[in-house]
Amino acid sequence: MKIRNIGIVDLTGFVAGVLFFNLCEYVIHKSFGHRKNPMALPFYKRHTGDHHNFFSDSEMYFDRAQDWRVILFPPWLIVVIFLLLGVFYGLALLSMNFSALFCIAVLGSYLCYEIFHVCVHAPEGCWFTNLPWIRQVRYLHTIHHRCHLMADRNFNILFPLTDVILKTIVLK
Repeated sequence: MKIRNIGIVDLTGFVAGVLFFNLCEYVIHKSFGHRKNPMALPFYKRHTGDHHNFFSDSEMYFDRAQDWRVILFPPWLIVVIFLLLGVFYGLALLSMNFSALFCIAVLGSYLCYEIFHVCVHAPEGCWFTNLPWIRQVRYLHTIHHRCHLMADRNFNILFPLTDVILKTIVLK
């Protein structure tokens, strides 16, 4: 993959990829992570059953690396995402540059999501927990883990854009 002579339309591929991931994060989290959908029952059980039973708004932090199993997605998911993006890249809807930048943005957003989700559940006192963005993400995600809010509020972890647009963000 070579990106050359990037134009404005090509750059919109990156922006579109970030926005696409943000919307997917919200929809998948809300529709499959907190609703019993027969098509995605394993995801519901893993997310609501495992993740939300393991972490509550009063117990948000992992104790050891083995706890990451309820934080991170299974490794095969990155393969699925990569294959789907490969198909999208192959279609090159507007241009190869647009498709490449879109794919880079989606993959980068996914990896950032995983990193930030670990940061959210990391114990207090880690060097990064006081960084402003991490502190804000931790705060919003803790609100999401309140039993009475988890099925309806604060679904975005990385950047709460869709939560803001759809008015599902809770700040207190």
